[in-house]
Amino acid sequence: MNATAFGDRPQEIVTSESLLFDAAERVGRIREGRLALHLHLSQLLPANREDAKIRIAFRMFESMVDMFRGQLFLLTNSDIMLICKDARLADLDAIVYKLRALFSKDPLTYSEAAHGEDRFATYYDLESEYDTFFAVCGQLLNQAKKRQVDARTAPQIQQLDARNLNRVLEAIGATDIAGVVRRQPCVRFSDKMTAEVAFQEFFMSIADLQKVLAPDVNILSNRWLFQHLCQFLDLRVLSVLQDAGFRKLPAAFSVNLNMSSINSPAFQNFEAAIRGRAGLVVEFQLMDIFNNLEAFFKARDFLRSRGHQTVLDGMSPITLQFIDAELYQTDFVKVNWSGDMADDVVTADIHNALGPVGLERVILARCDTESAIAWGLNQGIRHFQGRYIDSMVAAVTMAQCDKASACTLAQCSQRHGVISGRPRVECGNNDMLDAFPPLRVLR
Repeated sequence: MNATAFGDRPQEIVTSESLLFDAAERVGRIREGRLALHLHLSQLLPANREDAKIRIAFRMFESMVDMFRGQLFLLTNSDIMLICKDARLADLDAIVYKLRALFSKDPLTYSEAAHGEDRFATYYDLESEYDTFFAVCGQLLNQAKKRQVDARTAPQIQQLDARNLNRVLEAIGATDIAGVVRRQPCVRFSDKMTAEVAFQEFFMSIADLQKVLAPDVNILSNRWLFQHLCQFLDLRVLSVLQDAGFRKLPAAFSVNLNMSSINSPAFQNFEAAIRGRAGLVVEFQLMDIFNNLEAFFKARDFLRSRGHQTVLDGMSPITLQFIDAELYQTDFVKVNWSGDMADDVVTADIHNALGPVGLERVILARCDTESAIAWGLNQGIRHFQGRYIDSMVAAVTMAQCDKASACTLAQCSQRHGVISGRPRVECGNNDMLDAFPPLRVLR
């Protein structure tokens, strides 16, 4: 039922954006010494925009409210806006630095806009930049109003529960899901600075899966039911890879698995199908390991006894402060790159944390720029993944492919990243897609 005011006119719903706009109007009368900080958390990738982390970020600024007579707003799009008086920039910068670490998996925390401005946080000196700040507040209010209108007409998104989980599982079982399986190479640089693809990681695109099979269900809304869904997806991915019909098998397959999947018939069948033809690398998420430490150690030892390798996945500079990666004794530790790692202090911390592991056993992931690769090589890291590596693979492929004149670099990179579907069909040379040629080395 819509709220109504006198005369049966719709009553506007109060949002944090409208409260921010009102506060911005009042601040305009007394601007001296006032600053505003806008955290663009709405621009995080959906998978990284977790409610729990957003709440942590909000709480980290609460102390600034009392200290500097501030006002703090958590907006309906997940952005955070702080208005304060006589605040020290060093104090604000310190909290923003911690938040970059909290969201370090996301490229928003370390990439800049085309004009060189920080995409993660924006500061406003309200004495000189009030008009710009006020205009931004107006834009945020208008966007919030539009979302309210859209929400009234949009189909209702259901939360994941036992009933619709069964519906999603049935749909997955009845659908060819090869089209939503993605792959990404991990490149190894040798001491002689030659480069080759060490393994190809295969994973499910959850966003594409939801779009195809369950557009009306938020499959990420219940962690425990989602974990059960992932166990089922593990088995389907293994089956898809076994039947993919690659022109050339990877040097090694890398797959993300739950511990329970290791003992499944699907895993045993996949292992038998590639034995003697390709290696196998199994990646375990840190949170899954915490949920069942004993099962992880059993799975790791079992895989090792079969000649396979394991990866401790999902590490970042902040998790390395609290987690001793060496204790898990995996063959590799995967660390997600973020721009703050180039800071001398953070670099030193990373060396302290990963020195016992051995930097030659570190995989630096989410490398979207050449600077990430250069930093890693300078530290002694030899394994890399990320969009920059994907582009390198595509560029080298096109230099050797007789059909390259019909493609763009973006198309070649996209086609390398899938194992089925239209992008692969549109490629004129599927042999080159599966070959993953050696790369030219950065100087």
